[in-house]
Amino acid sequence: MRPARRRALIASAALATLACRASPPPAGGEEHALTLAVRADITGLYPNPPTVNEAYTLHTNANFLEGLVRFDSQLRLAPALAERWENPDDRTYVFHLRRGLRFSDGRPLTAKDVAASLTAAKKRRWAVRDYLHAVESVTALDDERVAVRTRFPYQILLTKLQWAFVLPADAVKQASVPVIGSGPYRVESWTPGKELRLVRNPNYRGPAAAFPRARLVVIPDEAERLATLLRGEADIATDVPLDAVDALLKRDDLRVVKRGTLRVLFLNLRPDRPPLSDARVREAIDLAIDRPELIQRALSGFTEPATQIVHPSVVGYNPALPPPRVDRARARALLAEAGVEPGTSLRLDGPNNRYVNDERILAEVARQLGEVGLKVEVNALDKTEFYKLIGSGASAFHLLGWSCESGEAGDVLDAAFRSPSAGFVDSDNSLGLADPELDRLIDASNASSGVGERSELLQAAVARIAGLRVALPLVVQSEAVAMKRNIRWEPPRNSALLLADVSPADPAEPPPR
Repeated sequence: MRPARRRALIASAALATLACRASPPPAGGEEHALTLAVRADITGLYPNPPTVNEAYTLHTNANFLEGLVRFDSQLRLAPALAERWENPDDRTYVFHLRRGLRFSDGRPLTAKDVAASLTAAKKRRWAVRDYLHAVESVTALDDERVAVRTRFPYQILLTKLQWAFVLPADAVKQASVPVIGSGPYRVESWTPGKELRLVRNPNYRGPAAAFPRARLVVIPDEAERLATLLRGEADIATDVPLDAVDALLKRDDLRVVKRGTLRVLFLNLRPDRPPLSDARVREAIDLAIDRPELIQRALSGFTEPATQIVHPSVVGYNPALPPPRVDRARARALLAEAGVEPGTSLRLDGPNNRYVNDERILAEVARQLGEVGLKVEVNALDKTEFYKLIGSGASAFHLLGWSCESGEAGDVLDAAFRSPSAGFVDSDNSLGLADPELDRLIDASNASSGVGERSELLQAAVARIAGLRVALPLVVQSEAVAMKRNIRWEPPRNSALLLADVSPADPAEPPPR
């Protein structure tokens, strides 16, 4: 039986079994804890190891930690700890903090805490360090003003600072940093791999969250995660099986949201490791992959192929790049020219709990590469172990995804493709890639002051990566979430679980689509 058919039967059985369940308790109220059934856990509580630069982890941490600015539900830049800012010169931002800010333990939050947190993130190489690569210094001018100076004119600094979380100045000096933030919630407890419990922060600067408590319960199995929602034991289920969506939409007790995201999944190939160091081998792998077939077999047809490493709505998307094509005869010929014998082994690394159907995608890529004579071993790992593996440089071939939440390709270019160098030591480049022309384009785009010029440079950098074939685009990720009818939440395009945006709803409200 094909996997998609088997999953559909499992989902249908779950729906049928639970169709007559008792009605769930009403949402809201001081005793109700908002409960989310989630696929995987965070990698850590920022900034402590093993926290990594993973969107889900950082978004979840943003429930109890804040930066100077934030993105709203429409991914528009908005004030957070800073109420306003100005540029006295082209390398300096001066941020004015809101008055009366306090951390969750009641102590005042001042510019000294901001300066200490951003400086520590760079010096101690915390997970968000690559967002701060352009920062030269952070100075507290007084209790309510902080100056951030960059190494060069860097007009996109604001889009990076949402991840520069602020903690107490004395806390960041400790070896294990206590997680004391200023967000709408604070951490009550965390049982790694099991559950994260949050409670309202009584000192939050804004309106109180609708739910006094929140629980993120980790349920890896997709059928059980959905069943937990259907039994009324969870208010929201993330990563709902895409092939169960149509049946779920017919239920009058649920709201379901399915849509494309900004995340593009691609295959990283290290150009410094044989046989991938041969450009003909990288091209052969690209030509061997049939993206539409992969979507049908691994994703039940519920997404679209990617043509490059960024989403079409992102500044830097290059419309001149042709879509990837499949030509397995040519792929076999290229492998033969490169001296790669049929049956040559490759290991394909990837997570088994990070992206939608990630393990199935890995298996399908391996199957397709087998069509051209490569023997691919899939190494699917828990995401925490996977990030350790690629961070160590021990993976030559792996699946990665990236969502450019700022709306610009510089997000992924800076973090994943800029080679480490003087002044840019904080790259998360897991490719061993050191391409001077690509670095020049990235650096020039970062320093550019004109929108049009920056866009052209970003497009050229994206095209350069396509030409090198070190990151082969696969798909634009689609995903679905389901929630009780008495929950009001419109998931943002970056899929952030910002729990203060969730509130009780009138069950008579029309569902979002």
